Amino acid sequence: MQKNPLEIPISSNHLYSLARANQLTSYALEYSLRKIKIIPDAKAWRKIIDNLLLLLGTILVVVGIIFFFAYNWADLSYFSKFGLLQTSILILAIFASWRGIELLEAKVALLATTVLLGALLAVYGQAYQTGADAFSLFMTWAILIIPWVLLGRFAPLWLLLLVLLNLSLILYYKQVINQSCDGICSQLFLLLFIVNGTAMLVWENIQLRNISWLRGHWLGVIIFSIVLIVLIIPTLYAIVSKYWQNDLLLMLVVGLYVATTALALWYYRYQRQDLLLLAVCLLGLLIVLTSLAYQLLPFDNVLNMLILALLIIGQASLATNWLQHVAQTWQKEAS
Repeated sequence: MQKNPLEIPISSNHLYSLARANQLTSYALEYSLRKIKIIPDAKAWRKIIDNLLLLLGTILVVVGIIFFFAYNWADLSYFSKFGLLQTSILILAIFASWRGIELLEAKVALLATTVLLGALLAVYGQAYQTGADAFSLFMTWAILIIPWVLLGRFAPLWLLLLVLLNLSLILYYKQVINQSCDGICSQLFLLLFIVNGTAMLVWENIQLRNISWLRGHWLGVIIFSIVLIVLIIPTLYAIVSKYWQNDLLLMLVVGLYVATTALALWYYRYQRQDLLLLAVCLLGLLIVLTSLAYQLLPFDNVLNMLILALLIIGQASLATNWLQHVAQTWQKEAS
């Protein structure tokens, strides 16, 4: 059964289509975009500025505490070192609980608490010279903040947890699994792809659900960029390496990059329309194809640079034109 047009939620694509058809004036278009919160109004701008100042103030306080330790380390007693950090953590935790975890200031306080917890673990390791490997610090930090991450329901907390897991995996691989890995560690990049790829799949699944606190677009862009970086680095190594055929895992990672890029281009073009993630995919392709062209060019360096410059300009132009075509196609489909 076809929906009544009056029951279909209005979108920015519909409004832009009406404006192009001269059915809306520029003033009416701007007013309509403000009503559907595409363009922030004065109240929204005040909220954005308040949130930015809150985040900036919290970052400055946390950085100030950390640098206070760095500058006065030799002059502080163990009691002062642990007392200051533990008091700060306790105050922030009490503040978050008192304000209510659903408020932004409480979530930011909880984020600051998790960061200071890492500083406390670092001070503990330095004060008592435990001799533990670096990966154990980050792994312990990640494990201890899991209850706060689950309780806070705050996207930056999940991103912090993901960063700690990545650091723990990298350091564990370098310090325990393969201490003699001098070149590219294909196995490490494969493991990083599994961790971050799983996080990306979880985030994509969240987009299909009504979990508003974890639907921030910026989080998906960061995770997807990490996934591509993890695959692009070994791909570039395979391009410049003469012995990449002898590394089956490296060939597998390169194949995963090609498959991931192709799948992402199809998915974000036809299934879940996302122009920014398409642009990220194209940027990765530009880097890889330019590196491949540089390896294949047989000319002298000056001519190589000229050809590469023209190649980069051509790829950027093609990518821009394709993205504009995709955006126009989506607008036509929406109208």
